[in-house]
Amino acid sequence: MNTSTGPRAGLWRKVGPSVVISAVVPLVVYTWLRPHTGSDATALLVAAAVPTAFTLGKLAVRRRLDPIGLVAVCCFAVAALVFFATGGNTVVLKLHEAVVTGPLGLVCLASVAIGKPLHQVVLRLVARRSPGMDRPLDTPGSRRASNTITGIVGATLVLHALVLLALAVSLPTQTYLEVSRPIGLAVIAVGVGSLFWYRNHGQGALATTRRAGR
Repeated sequence: MNTSTGPRAGLWRKVGPSVVISAVVPLVVYTWLRPHTGSDATALLVAAAVPTAFTLGKLAVRRRLDPIGLVAVCCFAVAALVFFATGGNTVVLKLHEAVVTGPLGLVCLASVAIGKPLHQVVLRLVARRSPGMDRPLDTPGSRRASNTITGIVGATLVLHALVLLALAVSLPTQTYLEVSRPIGLAVIAVGVGSLFWYRNHGQGALATTRRAGR
């Protein structure tokens, strides 16, 4: 048995259906539905609602919430509210992910700017249920690490939103649905890769600082 591909295959079995439902099915639904509707907004709204319906259906049947689906539900809910509030602007529906990633990224960057990185805030909240989770935050160099991690996450999310915005205003809906998800995932992948790089290389310097502080 090839153990190198085993974990990857197991991960894909867990997240693969959610990725397909969130990325592929909306494009198929929009492509099929658009010729039968008199409004681009109607077809786009129905297509964007597919991941939400899938997630809620899974929750009702399995009593288990899918993290990827949860993000899709939140994105769709925010976009739908803004869509109706703006009188049916289709660009809002195209940006149903960006309306979440953009503001969240700005919050991360703002938290770094005011000296309260969101990474530390989250860990301390988690530590209320899991004592000890915030222990590393009391060591020398931890604030710098939290600032860096929060900054990387914030910059990635803001960049993701800006890229989707540029695509949404410059491409027709069909083309946007075809290219936005791969490009958006590529931006997120770069951010995740940066976090792994920092963990593997930057944390070495943090460990040295901690030892020096003893």
